[in-house]
Amino acid sequence: MFIDILVWFAGGVIAGFFAAVLLIWIVRLIFCHCWVAWGLTDTEDRLPSVVTASARWLDVQLVLMTVACGAAMLALSASHGSDAYKVLLPETIFSGLLLIQARIDAQTGLLPDRLTLSMLWLGVLFGLYGGWVPLEQAVLGAVTGYIVVWLLTALFRCVTGREAMGGGDVKLSAAMGAWLGGWLLPNVWLIASIWVGLTAVMDHWMGRRHLRAPRPFGPGLAVGGILVMLWQVN
Repeated sequence: MFIDILVWFAGGVIAGFFAAVLLIWIVRLIFCHCWVAWGLTDTEDRLPSVVTASARWLDVQLVLMTVACGAAMLALSASHGSDAYKVLLPETIFSGLLLIQARIDAQTGLLPDRLTLSMLWLGVLFGLYGGWVPLEQAVLGAVTGYIVVWLLTALFRCVTGREAMGGGDVKLSAAMGAWLGGWLLPNVWLIASIWVGLTAVMDHWMGRRHLRAPRPFGPGLAVGGILVMLWQVN
């Protein structure tokens, strides 16, 4: 059994690397060919750059996260035997969508509606056709993810006069609720908050950004969603 898990783990590392190359290509395709069409900028002169040092470092982080995700998914799926593909296919779609959005948000601070809403409807359809949660829970999860995060954001704005999260984070929470159900969202939010807090401390310690500087919440949500998915689905 241990040897089987090790073989699946090694296969996941290799598959994760090739998946990371595909995800980077998709992100660059979105930046270069969809950014203006989606109304995220008025001119091609203001497209997100993919050749700067910071963009390349984000690509490296995407590769590392995708490899780790692929290795974990395949190792955990070893016990399913010939039915592993039934678990791996939705996990791959869910993780891939989250990693693409995390990469985009990390560089631009934006979560495009085309991606968040597409993920939300895919989650509802997944629930309709025997997903991780029944259709009713998928719909309630989407509603819970939207309303709770929207209320928390509005409350934070009223108390501090500053924005905590943007509309894209609200829609991404709703999308994850459609896939995972509402009961697991608090775990996602907790992991996301810890991730963003640790990132803020590391950036401040390395002198890259002030501790109180605004940071995208999408990468934290992506990490939280993937970890909760791995923990619950397998």
